[in-house]
Amino acid sequence: MSNKNTKIAYYSPKWISRRLDDVIDSTVESIGCFCVDPVSNFTRSRILTPKTLIKSILGLQAHSLSGEISDYFTSSETDIPSVSAVSQRRDLLYPEIFKSIDRRFLSFIDNLSTLNGYYILAQDGSDINLPFLQDDTQISYGQDSVVCQYHMNALYDCINHVFWKSRIDLPTKKSEVNALIDFINHRNYPQNSIITADRGYESYNLIAHCIENNQFVFVPSTSVFDYLDACNPFYNLSFGIVRFKIADDKYETLVSNLDENEFKLDDFKDLYHLRWNEETAFYYLKHAVGMLYFHCRKRQHIQQEIYASILFYNYANLIIQNIKKKMELKKTKYIYDINVRSALTNIRNYFRNQIKESILIRNIKKYLTPSRPDRNVQRSMKRQSAKALNNRTS
Repeated sequence: MSNKNTKIAYYSPKWISRRLDDVIDSTVESIGCFCVDPVSNFTRSRILTPKTLIKSILGLQAHSLSGEISDYFTSSETDIPSVSAVSQRRDLLYPEIFKSIDRRFLSFIDNLSTLNGYYILAQDGSDINLPFLQDDTQISYGQDSVVCQYHMNALYDCINHVFWKSRIDLPTKKSEVNALIDFINHRNYPQNSIITADRGYESYNLIAHCIENNQFVFVPSTSVFDYLDACNPFYNLSFGIVRFKIADDKYETLVSNLDENEFKLDDFKDLYHLRWNEETAFYYLKHAVGMLYFHCRKRQHIQQEIYASILFYNYANLIIQNIKKKMELKKTKYIYDINVRSALTNIRNYFRNQIKESILIRNIKKYLTPSRPDRNVQRSMKRQSAKALNNRTS
């Protein structure tokens, strides 16, 4: 299953940016669906139009809010709004607007890659540390450790490097299996998909939902089961168990409903290896895009920034993947790939009209990093909390 089918169409950064602009424009036309008061909100002419507000949130970096506002409006002929004005306008906006823009934006992209005709999706969750407040985001880790967190569940495309679905849960009510079931039932991701998940997702109920929705998945008798009731005391459930060696003294066991006649043992190994891409995506989302750097305390604003970070990550990776299609890499000791951290920085500058498209493409092609897919030494990564607000926001 090593054959990757890639459509040859190439979309430039300018084309991708225009599609995002088109979606934002059409969303703004129905802004009443995404604001607190559809009758009065965003009806008066202001410096901060809905589109300007949305794009300014998308372009946020790791600076104080006053610095971000000043930087964003530097090249604008309009007056620079105050921090208070920006915060008040953000109060009117529901976070779901960024999810809606993201979903419609991805629907424009028709040159995505597949593996033997299948989209390879991975489901996982990650905790997001928040600025401390006395609210329902608190969770205890031991007697003297209380933190504030959201738990984000996400469905990630391991080949195209975009998030198809995301959901924010409270730390005390998180259920990664239920989140995946919710994603499967509501779809909004490619039809011909294989969904992979880590240990902890194995569930009869999850496999049944995959079967009922014609999905494929890798996933105890105490689980909730949605297809049993007084009228249906039995349910025929069919799945396979695959076990293979991943080290000298280590084996991996997978539960799957994939067709054994179509998928061989090596295919399962490839799929298992691909799902690691989501772990890397969470790392870039937090440390490179800046999901750790919140410019507010209000939970509504934080959710805006979380969903905006996912949208920007998707936008940036579509640019990266399309530029890769035009690259000719030299044969050296290592296979070199695009430096994602550097690329994300350059794409954000391009998004904020600080560099031209030609400079963006040149910089992304210039800064490469060796790719070592067989590396087995675990990286030492320090866990980071949400950045302190006293020197970050106004």
